[in-house]
Amino acid sequence: MESNYLRAVLAQWASGVVVVTTVRADGGRHGMTASSFTGVALDPPLISVCLVSTSTTCRMIRGSGVFAANVLGHDQQNIGRRFASPVWNAATDRFAAGQWDTASTGAAVLTDAVAWLDCVLTACHPAGDHTIIVGAVQDAATPRPIAPLIYHDRTYHEGIVR
Repeated sequence: MESNYLRAVLAQWASGVVVVTTVRADGGRHGMTASSFTGVALDPPLISVCLVSTSTTCRMIRGSGVFAANVLGHDQQNIGRRFASPVWNAATDRFAAGQWDTASTGAAVLTDAVAWLDCVLTACHPAGDHTIIVGAVQDAATPRPIAPLIYHDRTYHEGIVR
């Protein structure tokens, strides 16, 4: 199957938006926007994110052994776009938008996210050109229970919570 066609088909699946953060080798912060995130298990508490295997974020999570998933609210499109931008350099501080704190693992958590989960890496499973990153949840919070940011058909939408 042609990859552009498959991408268009998969874009019809609506998903939430998270910013996945981790710790760089120099102790700094790194993050990227992702929509492939899910809960895996309650006992033990596990979550997963799927990342392009050759991505900087995947490499940094493997190196640090920690990551956080920050669930964005409907009014945080600017943060989602900022962390999704493929253009990144040392002069661009993605963390300049929003209020960030440091979780117990050292990963950054958005203080006004809908929710965040702080994790220790437990497994990496190759899956085609992606890697399924599994993390054991060390801590979690729901700082601001509002409608989530939804990604559908390559566009952000306001989630509806009833």
